[in-house]
Amino acid sequence: MFTYLFDTSAVVHCYLPEARRTRSMKKKIEYLVEQRTVHREASLFIPSFCIAEVFNTFARMHFGPREDERPLSEEEYKSCLKDFREDIHWEKTFYSYDLTRNHILAVDEIIPVEHKLAASNEAAHLSTLDILVIAMACELAYVADPEKVYLVTCDRRMRTVFEALKEADESDLRRLKGDRNIGHPKHKRWIPPKVLLLQDVGPNEMPRVDRQPPLNL
Repeated sequence: MFTYLFDTSAVVHCYLPEARRTRSMKKKIEYLVEQRTVHREASLFIPSFCIAEVFNTFARMHFGPREDERPLSEEEYKSCLKDFREDIHWEKTFYSYDLTRNHILAVDEIIPVEHKLAASNEAAHLSTLDILVIAMACELAYVADPEKVYLVTCDRRMRTVFEALKEADESDLRRLKGDRNIGHPKHKRWIPPKVLLLQDVGPNEMPRVDRQPPLNL
Protein backbone atom coordinates (compact mmCIF):
# COMPACT_ATOMS: atom_id res chain seq x y z
CA MET A 1 0.00 0.00 0.00
CA PHE A 2 1.45 3.33 -1.09
CA THR A 3 0.74 6.63 0.66
CA TYR A 4 0.91 9.89 -1.30
CA LEU A 5 0.72 13.41 0.06
CA PHE A 6 -0.12 15.91 -2.67
CA ASP A 7 0.75 19.57 -2.25
CA THR A 8 -1.15 22.41 -3.94
CA SER A 9 1.19 22.62 -6.95
CA ALA A 10 0.53 18.97 -7.81
CA VAL A 11 -3.21 18.94 -7.12
CA VAL A 12 -3.84 21.97 -9.32
CA HIS A 13 -2.34 20.08 -12.26
CA CYS A 14 -4.93 17.35 -11.79
CA TYR A 15 -7.67 19.69 -12.97
CA LEU A 16 -6.21 22.24 -15.38
CA PRO A 17 -7.30 21.96 -19.01
CA GLU A 18 -4.94 20.05 -21.27
CA ALA A 19 -3.62 23.26 -22.82
CA ARG A 20 -2.42 24.46 -19.40
CA ARG A 21 -0.27 21.43 -18.61
CA THR A 22 1.89 18.89 -20.38
CA ARG A 23 0.43 15.58 -21.47
CA SER A 24 3.08 13.65 -19.53
CA MET A 25 2.24 15.52 -16.31
CA LYS A 26 -1.42 14.57 -16.64
CA LYS A 27 -0.59 10.91 -17.27
CA LYS A 28 1.71 10.72 -14.23
CA ILE A 29 -1.00 12.13 -11.95
CA GLU A 30 -3.66 9.84 -13.41
CA TYR A 31 -1.31 6.87 -12.89
CA LEU A 32 -1.11 7.62 -9.15
CA VAL A 33 -4.82 8.31 -8.80
CA GLU A 34 -5.59 5.01 -10.55
CA GLN A 35 -3.74 3.17 -7.78
CA ARG A 36 -6.50 4.29 -5.41
CA THR A 37 -9.59 4.48 -7.61
CA VAL A 38 -8.99 1.29 -9.63
CA HIS A 39 -6.56 -0.94 -7.71
CA ARG A 40 -7.44 0.25 -4.18
CA GLU A 41 -3.81 -0.05 -3.16
CA ALA A 42 -2.93 3.55 -2.36
CA SER A 43 -4.05 6.41 -0.13
CA LEU A 44 -4.03 9.95 -1.52
CA PHE A 45 -3.80 12.71 1.11
CA ILE A 46 -4.03 16.47 0.76
CA PRO A 47 -3.37 18.84 3.68
CA SER A 48 -6.65 20.51 4.61
CA PHE A 49 -5.18 23.99 4.14
CA CYS A 50 -4.04 23.00 0.64
CA ILE A 51 -7.70 22.50 -0.25
CA ALA A 52 -8.22 26.21 0.42
CA GLU A 53 -5.07 27.01 -1.57
CA VAL A 54 -6.36 25.03 -4.57
CA PHE A 55 -9.65 26.96 -4.58
CA ASN A 56 -7.70 30.22 -4.33
CA THR A 57 -5.33 29.22 -7.16
CA PHE A 58 -8.23 28.48 -9.50
CA ALA A 59 -9.78 31.83 -8.60
CA ARG A 60 -6.54 33.71 -9.33
CA MET A 61 -6.33 31.99 -12.71
CA HIS A 62 -9.83 33.20 -13.58
CA PHE A 63 -10.22 36.56 -11.83
CA GLY A 64 -6.67 37.89 -12.33
CA PRO A 65 -6.36 41.69 -12.66
CA ARG A 66 -5.00 41.51 -16.21
CA GLU A 67 -6.16 39.41 -19.14
CA ASP A 68 -2.81 37.59 -19.39
CA GLU A 69 -3.29 36.54 -15.73
CA ARG A 70 -6.66 34.93 -16.45
CA PRO A 71 -5.80 31.66 -18.26
CA LEU A 72 -9.01 29.93 -17.14
CA SER A 73 -12.21 30.80 -18.98
CA GLU A 74 -15.53 30.87 -17.15
CA GLU A 75 -16.34 27.37 -18.35
CA GLU A 76 -12.89 26.02 -17.47
CA TYR A 77 -12.98 27.63 -14.02
CA LYS A 78 -16.35 26.08 -13.21
CA SER A 79 -15.18 22.70 -14.51
CA CYS A 80 -12.07 22.78 -12.28
CA LEU A 81 -14.20 23.63 -9.24
CA LYS A 82 -16.78 20.94 -9.99
CA ASP A 83 -14.22 18.17 -10.49
CA PHE A 84 -12.15 19.14 -7.45
CA ARG A 85 -15.21 19.37 -5.19
CA GLU A 86 -16.33 15.92 -6.29
CA ASP A 87 -12.90 14.42 -5.54
CA ILE A 88 -12.65 15.82 -2.00
CA HIS A 89 -16.30 15.31 -1.02
CA TRP A 90 -16.43 12.34 1.39
CA GLU A 91 -12.82 11.63 0.39
CA LYS A 92 -13.85 10.16 -2.97
CA THR A 93 -10.27 10.57 -4.26
CA PHE A 94 -8.28 12.77 -1.88
CA TYR A 95 -8.40 12.40 1.90
CA SER A 96 -8.21 15.68 3.81
CA TYR A 97 -5.27 15.55 6.24
CA ASP A 98 -5.58 17.88 9.24
CA LEU A 99 -2.81 19.73 11.05
CA THR A 100 -1.76 18.43 14.49
CA ARG A 101 0.65 19.31 17.29
CA ASN A 102 3.21 16.84 15.94
CA HIS A 103 3.41 18.78 12.67
CA ILE A 104 4.20 21.98 14.58
CA LEU A 105 6.96 20.18 16.49
CA ALA A 106 8.41 18.96 13.19
CA VAL A 107 8.39 22.49 11.77
CA ASP A 108 10.67 23.54 14.63
CA GLU A 109 13.33 21.23 13.22
CA ILE A 110 12.67 21.82 9.52
CA ILE A 111 12.76 25.64 9.50
CA PRO A 112 16.48 26.04 10.40
CA VAL A 113 17.45 23.52 7.70
CA GLU A 114 15.32 25.31 5.11
CA HIS A 115 16.67 28.76 6.02
CA LYS A 116 20.27 27.57 5.91
CA LEU A 117 19.69 26.05 2.46
CA ALA A 118 17.97 29.13 1.05
CA ALA A 119 20.73 31.40 2.31
CA SER A 120 23.54 29.23 0.91
CA ASN A 121 21.83 28.89 -2.48
CA GLU A 122 20.58 32.49 -2.63
CA ALA A 123 17.13 31.03 -3.27
CA ALA A 124 13.67 32.14 -2.23
CA HIS A 125 12.44 30.70 1.05
CA LEU A 126 9.60 28.25 1.20
CA SER A 127 6.37 29.58 2.66
CA THR A 128 5.24 28.53 6.12
CA LEU A 129 2.52 26.40 4.51
CA ASP A 130 5.13 24.65 2.33
CA ILE A 131 7.15 23.81 5.45
CA LEU A 132 4.02 22.46 7.12
CA VAL A 133 3.47 20.20 4.09
CA ILE A 134 7.00 18.83 4.58
CA ALA A 135 6.24 18.24 8.26
CA MET A 136 3.02 16.39 7.41
CA ALA A 137 4.86 14.21 4.90
CA CYS A 138 7.48 13.33 7.54
CA GLU A 139 4.74 12.37 9.99
CA LEU A 140 3.14 10.05 7.43
CA ALA A 141 6.55 8.42 6.88
CA TYR A 142 6.88 7.90 10.64
CA VAL A 143 3.52 6.17 11.10
CA ALA A 144 3.74 4.15 7.86
CA ASP A 145 6.55 2.60 5.81
CA PRO A 146 8.86 5.49 4.75
CA GLU A 147 9.83 3.49 1.67
CA LYS A 148 6.21 3.61 0.50
CA VAL A 149 5.37 7.21 1.40
CA TYR A 150 5.78 9.95 -1.20
CA LEU A 151 5.35 13.69 -1.34
CA VAL A 152 3.97 14.61 -4.76
CA THR A 153 4.94 18.13 -5.82
CA CYS A 154 6.06 20.39 -8.66
CA ASP A 155 8.28 22.52 -6.38
CA ARG A 156 12.00 21.74 -6.72
CA ARG A 157 12.77 23.58 -3.47
CA MET A 158 10.70 21.02 -1.54
CA ARG A 159 12.86 18.18 -2.88
CA THR A 160 16.04 20.08 -1.96
CA VAL A 161 14.88 20.47 1.65
CA PHE A 162 13.97 16.78 1.83
CA GLU A 163 17.45 15.82 0.63
CA ALA A 164 19.05 18.05 3.27
CA LEU A 165 16.85 16.56 6.02
CA LYS A 166 17.84 13.04 4.99
CA GLU A 167 21.53 13.91 5.19
CA ALA A 168 21.30 15.66 8.57
CA ASP A 169 21.76 13.51 11.65
CA GLU A 170 20.15 14.20 15.03
CA SER A 171 23.13 16.21 16.34
CA ASP A 172 23.03 18.45 13.24
CA LEU A 173 19.33 19.17 13.75
CA ARG A 174 19.79 19.99 17.45
CA ARG A 175 22.73 22.30 16.71
CA LEU A 176 20.77 24.18 14.03
CA LYS A 177 17.67 24.78 16.11
CA GLY A 178 19.31 25.00 19.54
CA ASP A 179 18.72 22.35 22.18
CA ARG A 180 16.31 23.86 24.69
CA ASN A 181 16.15 20.75 26.92
CA ILE A 182 12.43 20.28 26.36
CA GLY A 183 12.83 16.58 25.75
CA HIS A 184 13.86 14.76 22.60
CA PRO A 185 13.20 11.25 21.34
CA LYS A 186 16.21 8.97 21.37
CA HIS A 187 15.88 8.37 17.63
CA LYS A 188 15.48 10.55 14.54
CA ARG A 189 11.78 11.35 14.79
CA TRP A 190 11.07 13.20 11.54
CA ILE A 191 11.86 10.86 8.68
CA PRO A 192 11.63 12.45 5.22
CA PRO A 193 9.77 10.23 2.76
CA LYS A 194 10.49 10.00 -0.94
CA VAL A 195 9.65 12.84 -3.30
CA LEU A 196 7.96 12.63 -6.69
CA LEU A 197 8.85 15.82 -8.55
CA LEU A 198 6.29 15.46 -11.30
CA GLN A 199 8.07 17.35 -14.04
CA ASP A 200 11.29 15.34 -13.57
CA VAL A 201 10.28 11.81 -12.58
CA GLY A 202 10.59 9.30 -15.41
CA PRO A 203 8.02 6.61 -16.23
CA ASN A 204 10.29 3.86 -14.90
CA GLU A 205 10.70 5.74 -11.60
CA MET A 206 6.98 5.92 -10.89
CA PRO A 207 5.77 3.69 -8.03
CA ARG A 208 3.67 0.81 -9.33
CA VAL A 209 1.20 -1.49 -7.56
CA ASP A 210 0.53 -5.14 -8.38
CA ARG A 211 -1.35 -5.72 -11.64
CA GLN A 212 -0.70 -2.16 -12.76
CA PRO A 213 1.13 -1.97 -16.09
CA PRO A 214 4.19 0.29 -16.37
CA LEU A 215 3.48 3.91 -17.19
CA ASN A 216 3.72 4.57 -20.91
CA LEU A 217 4.40 8.19 -21.84
